[in-house]
Amino acid sequence: MTRHTPFQITPQAAAELSRQAALTSRPGVASLELQPGGCQSWVLIIRAGIVVGEPMARTDGMTLWANQNTVNQLESMHLDHHHDLRGGGFILRGPKDVQFCTCGIGFSRPAKGPIQGSDAVKL
Repeated sequence: MTRHTPFQITPQAAAELSRQAALTSRPGVASLELQPGGCQSWVLIIRAGIVVGEPMARTDGMTLWANQNTVNQLESMHLDHHHDLRGGGFILRGPKDVQFCTCGIGFSRPAKGPIQGSDAVKL
Protein backbone atom coordinates (compact mmCIF):
# COMPACT_ATOMS: atom_id res chain seq x y z
CA MET A 1 0.00 0.00 0.00
CA THR A 2 1.39 3.39 -1.01
CA ARG A 3 1.39 6.00 1.69
CA HIS A 4 0.74 9.54 0.51
CA THR A 5 2.16 12.65 2.11
CA PRO A 6 -0.51 15.19 2.99
CA PHE A 7 -0.29 18.87 2.07
CA GLN A 8 1.80 20.86 4.54
CA ILE A 9 2.33 24.52 5.47
CA THR A 10 5.72 25.86 6.49
CA PRO A 11 5.91 28.06 9.61
CA GLN A 12 6.77 31.04 7.36
CA ALA A 13 3.63 30.51 5.25
CA ALA A 14 1.50 30.02 8.38
CA ALA A 15 2.82 33.29 9.84
CA GLU A 16 2.01 35.27 6.68
CA LEU A 17 -1.43 33.66 6.35
CA SER A 18 -2.11 34.43 10.02
CA ARG A 19 -1.12 38.05 9.44
CA GLN A 20 -3.44 38.32 6.44
CA ALA A 21 -6.34 36.51 8.13
CA ALA A 22 -6.04 38.75 11.22
CA LEU A 23 -7.19 41.62 8.99
CA THR A 24 -10.47 39.79 8.31
CA SER A 25 -13.36 38.84 10.57
CA ARG A 26 -12.12 35.18 10.65
CA PRO A 27 -8.52 35.01 11.85
CA GLY A 28 -6.67 31.68 11.78
CA VAL A 29 -8.28 30.31 8.61
CA ALA A 30 -7.72 30.45 4.86
CA SER A 31 -9.10 28.60 1.85
CA LEU A 32 -7.20 27.19 -1.11
CA GLU A 33 -8.75 26.93 -4.56
CA LEU A 34 -7.32 25.80 -7.88
CA GLN A 35 -8.15 27.58 -11.12
CA PRO A 36 -7.01 26.68 -14.62
CA GLY A 37 -3.72 28.48 -15.16
CA GLY A 38 -1.99 30.19 -18.02
CA CYS A 39 1.59 29.23 -17.15
CA GLN A 40 0.77 25.66 -16.03
CA SER A 41 -2.37 23.52 -15.67
CA TRP A 42 -3.36 24.97 -12.28
CA VAL A 43 -2.88 28.18 -10.32
CA LEU A 44 -3.36 28.24 -6.55
CA ILE A 45 -5.68 30.93 -5.18
CA ILE A 46 -5.36 31.67 -1.44
CA ARG A 47 -8.15 33.47 0.40
CA ALA A 48 -7.31 34.47 3.97
CA GLY A 49 -10.21 34.58 6.41
CA ILE A 50 -12.44 32.37 4.22
CA VAL A 51 -13.65 28.84 5.03
CA VAL A 52 -14.67 26.68 2.05
CA GLY A 53 -14.62 22.88 1.99
CA GLU A 54 -12.89 20.70 4.58
CA PRO A 55 -9.84 21.33 6.75
CA MET A 56 -6.76 20.01 4.91
CA ALA A 57 -3.75 21.26 6.89
CA ARG A 58 -2.95 22.98 10.17
CA THR A 59 0.26 24.62 11.38
CA ASP A 60 0.98 27.21 14.08
CA GLY A 61 -2.67 28.13 14.61
CA MET A 62 -3.50 28.46 10.90
CA THR A 63 -5.97 26.03 9.30
CA LEU A 64 -6.24 25.69 5.53
CA TRP A 65 -9.53 24.60 3.99
CA ALA A 66 -10.21 23.24 0.50
CA ASN A 67 -12.58 21.04 -1.48
CA GLN A 68 -11.57 17.41 -2.06
CA ASN A 69 -10.43 17.96 -5.67
CA THR A 70 -7.99 20.64 -4.51
CA VAL A 71 -6.75 18.40 -1.69
CA ASN A 72 -6.09 15.61 -4.21
CA GLN A 73 -4.16 17.88 -6.60
CA LEU A 74 -2.03 19.35 -3.79
CA GLU A 75 -1.11 15.96 -2.30
CA SER A 76 2.59 15.69 -1.33
CA MET A 77 3.17 19.44 -1.77
CA HIS A 78 3.81 22.17 0.74
CA LEU A 79 3.14 25.89 0.86
CA ASP A 80 6.05 28.15 1.72
CA HIS A 81 6.45 31.92 1.90
CA HIS A 82 9.50 34.01 1.12
CA HIS A 83 10.15 37.65 1.88
CA ASP A 84 13.09 39.84 0.94
CA LEU A 85 13.80 43.48 0.14
CA ARG A 86 12.04 43.16 -3.22
CA GLY A 87 8.81 41.87 -1.67
CA GLY A 88 7.46 38.45 -0.88
CA GLY A 89 5.06 35.78 -1.93
CA PHE A 90 3.79 32.26 -1.51
CA ILE A 91 5.56 29.37 -3.22
CA LEU A 92 4.36 25.82 -3.82
CA ARG A 93 6.99 23.10 -3.56
CA GLY A 94 6.61 19.40 -4.13
CA PRO A 95 7.76 16.17 -5.71
CA LYS A 96 10.12 16.08 -8.67
CA ASP A 97 7.40 14.91 -11.06
CA VAL A 98 5.41 18.15 -10.57
CA GLN A 99 6.27 21.04 -12.90
CA PHE A 100 6.15 24.46 -11.24
CA CYS A 101 5.89 27.85 -12.90
CA THR A 102 8.33 30.61 -12.02
CA CYS A 103 5.40 32.54 -10.52
CA GLY A 104 5.57 30.10 -7.58
CA ILE A 105 1.90 29.09 -7.45
CA GLY A 106 1.27 27.57 -10.89
CA PHE A 107 1.84 23.84 -11.39
CA SER A 108 1.12 20.80 -13.54
CA ARG A 109 1.00 17.21 -12.33
CA PRO A 110 1.63 14.18 -14.55
CA ALA A 111 -1.41 12.10 -15.45
CA LYS A 112 -2.23 9.39 -12.92
CA GLY A 113 -2.27 6.70 -15.60
CA PRO A 114 -4.70 5.57 -18.29
CA ILE A 115 -8.41 5.64 -17.60
CA GLN A 116 -9.93 2.19 -17.91
CA GLY A 117 -13.05 1.43 -19.95
CA SER A 118 -14.29 1.88 -23.50
CA ASP A 119 -15.95 5.24 -22.79
CA ALA A 120 -12.81 6.75 -21.26
CA VAL A 121 -12.32 10.46 -21.87
CA LYS A 122 -9.03 12.21 -21.25
CA LEU A 123 -9.55 15.26 -19.05
